[in-house]
Amino acid sequence: MTFLDLFAGIGGFSLGLERAGMQCVGQVEIEPFCVSVLEHHWPAVWRGKDVRDVTPDDVVRRCGRIDLLCGGFPCQDVSVAGKGKGLSGERSGLWWEMFRLIRGLRPTWLLIENVPALRTRGADDVLGALEELDYACWPFVVRAGDIGANHERPRSWLIGCDLEQV
Repeated sequence: MTFLDLFAGIGGFSLGLERAGMQCVGQVEIEPFCVSVLEHHWPAVWRGKDVRDVTPDDVVRRCGRIDLLCGGFPCQDVSVAGKGKGLSGERSGLWWEMFRLIRGLRPTWLLIENVPALRTRGADDVLGALEELDYACWPFVVRAGDIGANHERPRSWLIGCDLEQV
């Protein structure tokens, strides 16, 4: 199974999904330090810089058809520590760029991560947009402590599936 990692950071999704037997075919990350880490660990993987400039045609041309699109779009406007602008904020509003790529690429699977406040500051919009594309979605919250970490750090997760493709 191939995947595209959006908002790739230093490659947490890429590393985990590869350890699960999947193949990273592309990453999108804008932060220079993070890009240097990605280039070191995934030198042969296509990389886009700014999600706003990446098109579905770019991805298909450079990566082929992808099976899974993953990413944790920026949380600053969704987080309770932020100003509460939600998905209309400059940073968390990048969700709509992720959605644009989902619509254009139509991967079979989606894996999306964010802060728990997404449940009240945008989840309805995220789920509604994906429902319009006929994705079945399963949102849930997992705390890092639930899987053995020594801290709580709860995260909202969303798994989506285009049921017509499975």
